[in-house]
Amino acid sequence: MSVIKKRRIALIIGAVVSYFILLFLLIQAESGYGGEDTIRTFPDALWYSLVTLTTVGYGDLSPQSPVGRLIGAVFLILSTGVLALLFGLAYSLLTGRLFPHLRLWHRRKEKWILFYPDNEASRVLASRFTDGCIIFCSTERKEDSSALLLSDDPGTLLNLPFAADGERLLFAMSENVEENEHMAQSLLSRPVRIYCRGEGLNESLPPNIVRFNQYDCAARLYWQLKPLSPSGEQVVLIGNGRFAQELLNQGILTAPPSCSFELFGDWNLWNSLHSELKHLPDSILRLHFHPQNWSDHRTLLKSADRIILCSDSETENRKLLRILRQFYVTQGEFHVRAAPGFQHAFYFGTPDMLFTPELVMRQRQNSLARALHEMYRNEAGYPVPTWEELSDFLKHSNLAAADHLLTKVRLLLPEENILTLTPETCRRAASLFNATNDEERERLRSIEHNRWLTFNALYNWQYAEIRNNSARQHPLMVPYQELSSEDRKKNDSAWLQLSTITSEEDL
Repeated sequence: MSVIKKRRIALIIGAVVSYFILLFLLIQAESGYGGEDTIRTFPDALWYSLVTLTTVGYGDLSPQSPVGRLIGAVFLILSTGVLALLFGLAYSLLTGRLFPHLRLWHRRKEKWILFYPDNEASRVLASRFTDGCIIFCSTERKEDSSALLLSDDPGTLLNLPFAADGERLLFAMSENVEENEHMAQSLLSRPVRIYCRGEGLNESLPPNIVRFNQYDCAARLYWQLKPLSPSGEQVVLIGNGRFAQELLNQGILTAPPSCSFELFGDWNLWNSLHSELKHLPDSILRLHFHPQNWSDHRTLLKSADRIILCSDSETENRKLLRILRQFYVTQGEFHVRAAPGFQHAFYFGTPDMLFTPELVMRQRQNSLARALHEMYRNEAGYPVPTWEELSDFLKHSNLAAADHLLTKVRLLLPEENILTLTPETCRRAASLFNATNDEERERLRSIEHNRWLTFNALYNWQYAEIRNNSARQHPLMVPYQELSSEDRKKNDSAWLQLSTITSEEDL
């Protein structure tokens, strides 16, 4: 039970006890006085207090003693508060707050899923939940809905005495990032887990607050639905906004070997932010930036396996698609960040696709990343921090490793075109890894090391003989061929982890 709830209960009990003490004192004070209107019994005292507190004042009973009249004066003064309470209850009833709060009380043991504010993104995400009590806060909508539509802000609802009786989730979905951050910070003492639409990693955030954004959701969903071929692909990416940048960030971390990315647009800022990537050789990461306009590269557009149109503007992406189809010869698929339109193209990245519980909450990915870290802790042979003790960067590293498991399975089972992990496919993939010869084992080890190298280079880690986390320096930031035999073999664990996924709960 929360401290606030305990205080409210104590206040109510105190008020009730004080009221009965006053009634007892009133009876004792009046018992020695005569007269027909004298208060002699408990029912007399109760009736007198009620007609006085409600300002009805029938006059059939009245105190005669000095102490009795003093207690009557107390009741008269309190009558103003009672009237205010009655008017407040009536107002709540008229404005529609009382009945929804009663419904909330009735569902107090259920999981509450609160959305603030009531906008399109909130509606899309809420429609994907199949259980729990859906609550839209600060809404003006009045039409019928299976959800509760309340004019209260989340803080008011979470401050209700019974708000701590079950699991509480809040999704701060405003397009104003600062508003979401402020909302989240103001609710730190409340019994709620907050998913905050915002920017950046979750470094230094309290454990009950998680950030997410539409760019990350769009990229994750795209590569889940359209993973790169294990045999390698040539990808043309046109667009240099936030969606395109996040798409590239996650694409290079899940790309199999032999994939190349041909990038059109102004990528100068991205190159500045990820300056260490340019030091990776083409054998690890093939990124080719084209300062010229994409329209001058007809041969490249013709040979591409896929052409991704990923400007932040849906209108611009549709315009480019029309031009490419009308004037260019292409053989690859068109993937367009826009609402579905023309046939023979794959559309992605619109709000109705992005905001799902899995993409926003990442429960499956977080669970798998935690499991991978626990396996590492058990096999390390030396003290390793728990998941809760990891920095946000190291948590992100484990999440990237979890994302790469599907790539590993597709590399080991290339003929099956697997699009999702299952215990059965993981088991078969692990079995194939165990059966590989020395040459193939070395190739797979190098793939894992290059993935780790790319992830760290993305965040500008460099080589140094001694590891220094604050300076982003690591002794293993070298090509695979320069690793010791022992360090090479350590990469086996990333592939053998597939064999530990034996049930759906592991995923």
